[in-house]
Amino acid sequence: MAPDQPRIPARFIAASVLILGDLLTLEAAVFLGVLTRTLANRWFPIEIGPPIFAGVAVAVLFMPFAYAASYLYPGYGKTGVERLRKRVIVTFLCFSAMILFDYLAQDGKWSRGILLAAASTALIAIPIWDEIARHFLVKSRYWGEAAIILGPADRRLAVIRTLRENPELGWIPVLEGELSDPPVLNRISLALVVLPAGGIGAPAMADDLPYHRVVLVPEVDGVQSLWVQVRDLGTHIGLEMRRNLLMPGNQWIKRGLDLVLGAVLLVLTAPVAALFAGLVQLVSPGPVFYAQSRAGKDGKSFAMWKLRTMRADADRMLNGVIAASETARADWERVMKIHDDPRIIPVLGHAMRRFSIDELPQFWNVLRGEMSLVGPRPLPAYHVARLNEVTDRLRQRIRPGITGLWQVSGRSNVPLTEQQRLDLYYLRNWSLWLDLHILARTVVAVLTGTGA
Repeated sequence: MAPDQPRIPARFIAASVLILGDLLTLEAAVFLGVLTRTLANRWFPIEIGPPIFAGVAVAVLFMPFAYAASYLYPGYGKTGVERLRKRVIVTFLCFSAMILFDYLAQDGKWSRGILLAAASTALIAIPIWDEIARHFLVKSRYWGEAAIILGPADRRLAVIRTLRENPELGWIPVLEGELSDPPVLNRISLALVVLPAGGIGAPAMADDLPYHRVVLVPEVDGVQSLWVQVRDLGTHIGLEMRRNLLMPGNQWIKRGLDLVLGAVLLVLTAPVAALFAGLVQLVSPGPVFYAQSRAGKDGKSFAMWKLRTMRADADRMLNGVIAASETARADWERVMKIHDDPRIIPVLGHAMRRFSIDELPQFWNVLRGEMSLVGPRPLPAYHVARLNEVTDRLRQRIRPGITGLWQVSGRSNVPLTEQQRLDLYYLRNWSLWLDLHILARTVVAVLTGTGA
């Protein structure tokens, strides 16, 4: 296979960029903390001088050591969700340690207001910086390490395809071959080998491979992959899967997040929704809002609300549009949507869809308990009928969402088979961290209009 290696020395450059960015972000968080406390001095006066914040500015310089101890520099092989979780936890623990140190060892020499404000800023800014930095490092080919893929051709190619589709993991296939005839290394950088389970063969063959690190990929596709722990069962390896969706406490946490963020977002977006509702009323006869029956939790139907972006008789026109165009029919079969749909209100309807403005009324569905901020997208009956049995069954365990994994992975451009694969991944691997990761990616997808 043709090499597709990152530029050398990619690991050093990637780690340096992340460390420098972390330091600048943390110092900026301290500066904003000082600024916030200065503004609050009007109501809670204290003398603000270098002695109460200089120590904090020095202390945060040591936080990259904690990130390094969590293998985040550069952190190849970790998904965005794993990195988000580690970034938030390490940042929280470091600032908690600073507050505890100041209380016990310095008798409150540092300003708690500055510490809390800096911590709040860093908890948000550090993961965002990490995501942005990795995005540009991938684009500039300074992200990743070379990997050799060994095993049977079918499994080998499947692993290669997955790694190429997920460049943020940082494992870049540069050589491939059969396990019985591995490539000869001529560079120390090629020290990682990935073995699909079907290619392991006799244990002695894997033991004799001349590579520093070996990653085994079990042939258990279609199961949970996040929140899995390896268990030593003597002469066997066990994989313990934490089924987060089956834990009642997690459902309450998810619902609490929906209520808090849903209420805030409903209030903040109400003026935008009102403005576009008025524009729809001006340019297209018919009702401003559009409600369609969708399948929800436990298979119960509910009315999902949208700002109308199509002609008032769009539902009646659907069959005619599909029958009249080979392209429209192909689009409908592939993604259950029609590219350049003639039923959409010209200009205004396209703009609303591009930036998901038509979805804003669904925050009301969230507050009513019919939807969640994040989850499998609620589907009309004709779409549900196309799903396979496993996908349909698992989707009914959770409230459908305003956004979901396949929306941020391509939005309306994702084929039906990929929609199902991504929905199953979300349902099997759900956690609060995954929801936060999807919400962050949704903001980027909406602002850029990706795949709308």
